[in-house]
Amino acid sequence: MSKDWEWVPDKKEDEVFEYKNSIWAKTDKEPIYDNPCYAVFNDKYPCTEGHLLYVPKTKDAPGMIGLCFQEAYRDGMEKVKEGKIDGFNIGMNHGGCAGQTVFWPHVHFIPRKNGDQEPGARGIRIVYPTDPFNPNKKKEL
Repeated sequence: MSKDWEWVPDKKEDEVFEYKNSIWAKTDKEPIYDNPCYAVFNDKYPCTEGHLLYVPKTKDAPGMIGLCFQEAYRDGMEKVKEGKIDGFNIGMNHGGCAGQTVFWPHVHFIPRKNGDQEPGARGIRIVYPTDPFNPNKKKEL
């Protein structure tokens, strides 16, 4: 089975500082929404239908990352209100140890529907298996 990417835990961030030189600008995929501050792409490996990436056009500007979170949240609330989805997850991986594989900041928007997972608590706690509140952690005797 071939992979399109390889996770390298100690990989340093790419020395790309301008959006026009980033992987996002060089992709053959067109953004589904584009404005001067950020672009929105369909995720290449979606975990649900409608998995989107909100990509700031300025790499090291916390305000632009915050704008991406804000817009993902606003879009999610609108989709819930319209009855298209029942909920959503918004998140970001920063650094190889956190699972980041594309080293340009981007915010994941993952639409959710009731019943799309096995019953029980889910969400961010499932990502960190040693979290004492993770429902899947093996109970120690």
